[in-house]
Amino acid sequence: MAAWYLCRMEPSPIGRTMRVAHKLRSSGDMAIAHELIDIRLPRGDQELSLIARRSLLLMLEAAAGDAWRYEFHRIAKQTLRGKHKDMGHVRRALDELMGVWFATPDMLDGKAAVRRFHLLDEVADHNDNIASAFIEFRFSKRACELLQRSEVYARLSREAIVKFRSAYALRVYEVGSALYGRRDPIWRGDVQALRKLLHVPDKVYTNFADLRRRVLEPARDELDQLSEFDLSWTERTKGRQVIEVELRFTAKGGRMALAAAEENKRHSSGRRARRDGTAETIVDPAEVARLISRTAANLTADLVWPANDVVSPYSGEELHRLGVEHGAGHAVDRLASAYVAFMGNKRRELTGERLRSSWAGFCATKAEQWGKV
Repeated sequence: MAAWYLCRMEPSPIGRTMRVAHKLRSSGDMAIAHELIDIRLPRGDQELSLIARRSLLLMLEAAAGDAWRYEFHRIAKQTLRGKHKDMGHVRRALDELMGVWFATPDMLDGKAAVRRFHLLDEVADHNDNIASAFIEFRFSKRACELLQRSEVYARLSREAIVKFRSAYALRVYEVGSALYGRRDPIWRGDVQALRKLLHVPDKVYTNFADLRRRVLEPARDELDQLSEFDLSWTERTKGRQVIEVELRFTAKGGRMALAAAEENKRHSSGRRARRDGTAETIVDPAEVARLISRTAANLTADLVWPANDVVSPYSGEELHRLGVEHGAGHAVDRLASAYVAFMGNKRRELTGERLRSSWAGFCATKAEQWGKV
């Protein structure tokens, strides 16, 4: 008993983020430390290119739960270069990552401080002629310490990461992934804080109208198509000047989340036309449900579909409440039967926030189809 007690009292060598990253390995999703989302570029004239930001995320995914270890990790070159045959753009991105300083809040002698460090320590580029060509990389000791102690994470979809075409959209996706599942999914700050959050260089888009048109609106358009949450914002002005911005990240309803998962499976060609409504789009709801349930995951697994498919105040209390709230007076057991027929076995794979969103969206859609009672 004493040995068991000591084992229970011994602190874990790594934080929750790395433990979750280990569980998500090869799942199609990844856990990124919240500290890496809060991280900023201390030089005001710097920004990360899209390929550099994407490469960093893919390297974190490849290292997964071992990213905190000060050792070499491997990633296939094909993973980094995608459909490109040439590695030139990837090498430029790696050079960019090796030369960029990052900054994060820290404590020094009991006082608040800012710590600057490189995320990557070494990168080894193997011969392109090798059939199983890969790259070896190692995070810096300071980055490893940050990853090891991280307790808060955001869950990102690998399929979405590789589909973004704007570096700012990908950055907004990182920020939104950390916020949208929370009770208060809002970021607030002045314009300068927003620029730092999105890593916009000092001399770029100095007019907020340009920042809105070149950064926020394109990011919102891509998120509408590719992510499981939406972006909206409000601006507080003083006279004609914008002095504060509020970003809000809200989970999509069931049908919209399924459509985003389907878009992630499509080729990027024609995406703008599909977004503008100038291309015909055919969506099979059953296939979309299969894709989203396989690739999507939730931040908290606190809700599951009842084993007996009975949604009542006693079995699936929260699901029953959502059915009453969104079902426009229709019997919850009738809605549940329709949901089971629609989702099939995939209803077992949705948990937590994704199950809430899917069920609530389905109830609202069915209520609209059937009409109010």
